[in-house]
Amino acid sequence: MPVKKMTEKYSGKSISKRRLIIVESPAKANTISKLLGHSYAVHASVGHIRDIESKGRGKKAFGIDFENGYEPRYTIIPAKKKNVAVLLKAVAKADEIYLAPDPDREGEAIAWHLKEALELDDRRAMRITYQAVTKKAVTAALGNPRQIDMRLVDAQKGRRVLDRIVGFNLSPFLWKKVAKKLSAGRVQSVAVRMIVEKEREIGAFVPQEYWKIEADLHSTKEDASPFVATLTTWEGENFGLGGKFSSTESEARRVEEALRGADYTVFEVQNKETSSRPAPPFITSTLQQTASSQLRFSIRKTMQVAQKLYEGIEINEGPVGLITYMRTDSHRLDHEAVSEIRNWIAREYPQYLRKSELIYGTKPKGGVKAQDAHEAIRPTSVHRTPELMKSFLSNEQFKLYELIWRRTIASQMQNARYSVTTIKLTAAKGEFEAKGRVTLFDGFTVLAPEIRKVKEEYQDLPSLVKGETLVLDALRNEQNWTNPPYRYNEASLVKALEKQGIGRPSTYAAIIQTIRERGYVRLEKRAFHASELGIAVNDILFKEFPNILNYRFTAEMETNLDAVERGEIDWRELVDNFYKPFAIRVEEAIEKSEPLKGRTWEGEQKCPACGKSLVLRYSKSGAFLGCSGYPKCKGVMSFPGEGDDDGEIDEEPVTCPKCGRLMFLKSNRFGKFYSCSGYPECKTTANLSAEGRPVFLPDIKLDCDECDTPMEVKSKMRGPAMVCPNPDCRRELPIRDGKPVSLPKANGVKCEKCGSAMIVRLSKRGPFLACTGFPKCRNTKKLALQK
Repeated sequence: MPVKKMTEKYSGKSISKRRLIIVESPAKANTISKLLGHSYAVHASVGHIRDIESKGRGKKAFGIDFENGYEPRYTIIPAKKKNVAVLLKAVAKADEIYLAPDPDREGEAIAWHLKEALELDDRRAMRITYQAVTKKAVTAALGNPRQIDMRLVDAQKGRRVLDRIVGFNLSPFLWKKVAKKLSAGRVQSVAVRMIVEKEREIGAFVPQEYWKIEADLHSTKEDASPFVATLTTWEGENFGLGGKFSSTESEARRVEEALRGADYTVFEVQNKETSSRPAPPFITSTLQQTASSQLRFSIRKTMQVAQKLYEGIEINEGPVGLITYMRTDSHRLDHEAVSEIRNWIAREYPQYLRKSELIYGTKPKGGVKAQDAHEAIRPTSVHRTPELMKSFLSNEQFKLYELIWRRTIASQMQNARYSVTTIKLTAAKGEFEAKGRVTLFDGFTVLAPEIRKVKEEYQDLPSLVKGETLVLDALRNEQNWTNPPYRYNEASLVKALEKQGIGRPSTYAAIIQTIRERGYVRLEKRAFHASELGIAVNDILFKEFPNILNYRFTAEMETNLDAVERGEIDWRELVDNFYKPFAIRVEEAIEKSEPLKGRTWEGEQKCPACGKSLVLRYSKSGAFLGCSGYPKCKGVMSFPGEGDDDGEIDEEPVTCPKCGRLMFLKSNRFGKFYSCSGYPECKTTANLSAEGRPVFLPDIKLDCDECDTPMEVKSKMRGPAMVCPNPDCRRELPIRDGKPVSLPKANGVKCEKCGSAMIVRLSKRGPFLACTGFPKCRNTKKLALQK
């Protein structure tokens, strides 16, 4: 984008100033560019442009100078080099540069890296922040620039150094003790521990029997509605879970018989008024949890959709951010925003307006200090109602925007008020209870129905008085069993992490994504299950590095990083206090701990190759069953239960077409495939068809028509192909309908751009010449297919 010029009048002279704004997102750059017009050039860094290098061996691979205050060695991310070159050209033409990434630690760090990499001085480079991508907010930020806050940068730097130290130490430990290419992280490992512990709670759960007796009753008064009462006590003892008379069928039946001929008399009627206060505006975690429960959005989807709403949506008046910054743990609302909300309620729902502004606290659950520089997540204008915005939004964007808008408006509405009636009655040696609730004033629920579950099931109760005798219509005696603990879903895991003070608004989605990608947990029917690999990794890490997986220790580290942000602790001191004892423990664990040995498999399956018993083993792809006769026998099987369908024995056994051994279904990061149980002697594999059956590569013998080298059959992205293994030739012939396609020869054609040899490839549009210097050189030429 060319740098625009703006002419200003100063002391009678025309002064031309070229202004550049750098944000981290192309979408935000596009919105701000349209908001500000030609006065500014706007470019995007596309996230971070530098990262800690990881070259070399030993400590050098950490990219950290351990002898010089743990200072990280940064390098330009290879994929960002072209973007940096573009930014350098833009910077060279600018007189004033505004660094405008997101208003948090990560955004401050991106701004600092831009300043360092682009070699900007304080005179030209200024930092601006804004909570909303609107013309008003961005213009106000431009009028109030500042220098980069190194406290925020240091907090982010400290986090990255700590994460690098933990990851680069624990991962090699896992390679030696569990399996190659495994990895572990400082915060992610704690999240895995939570899921593993829940898995064990469920495994250890023993259902408990209890009986429940309910009576269908009605009053003798005319038009009195029937209702249901539940037996709460018998002979003064609790009747229900854990009760003396309700734990066995025989006792429950004895109570039932006594109740069938009893008189049912009201002995107490209680009427109590209660109220329900509106929930505070959303913070990151509550938005994620509510979107998960109400919209069935994943945490990742919620943040992706919120990001788009924040960065800008094209509406009638042009592009504008519809919500404020979505990574926040503060419930605070800007005073001007509160005034706008209250004015809107006064006009649209005057009877629902609170008498005074409702101010929400800034501490989330867990007592962790909120980032109060931020606001809660709210609409940038309450006048942009969901109905007015619907035509400009996708279905997902509309649903999330409506959720945020309604929650924000409701937060300044009156409480909902209810009248709760409790009726208690006697029958034989027991007491029954029935509850009913009537809404007196719906309050905020007119816009945002209560999300919280009502513990009791309320019903409509008739008007009764003390001493009144009721008629028994029916008596039900039902057997019940206690349920195992609920598994974590994404929303409840975020809530648990937040409660423990682990992680921050910007990290929850990444934590969940990482532990899923590593195969330590899997999500089935929206619930987390710990994999066998995840359990194994958790157990050995907890045994050898209890502090790393300790909830309090991890939360205190987060608190200390917050203190770095406030300038109360030096990040180097924080890292030093952690690293020295940790490094000693790593050395001891590597030297003294035993490699994790797979436990004997207790299932019915035997080794498919030799018939011996199987042992549970681990690899980077997960747990699998290996022959107990290893290394003499290398038979393997997929582990039952890992993944949705992984490890299940195929109803129609698949045999290897080359050696005749059984083949088993496996999975890796590319998906599922069949592998020969004779591996590594036989390396036959097969991808899956749409029906889930193996698709074998054809057995074709063919010499290369350019260099006479025997060609090999390979599986390529566009399908199977004959490939010449000669590195000086590299000819490929696509296989279609089981036969190689005849392609023209390259005949020694050289690339005119780089001088490398050209080869013939086939695309959907036909054959073409491609440079072998790919990806550095992407030169191509058209060809015609031989007839």
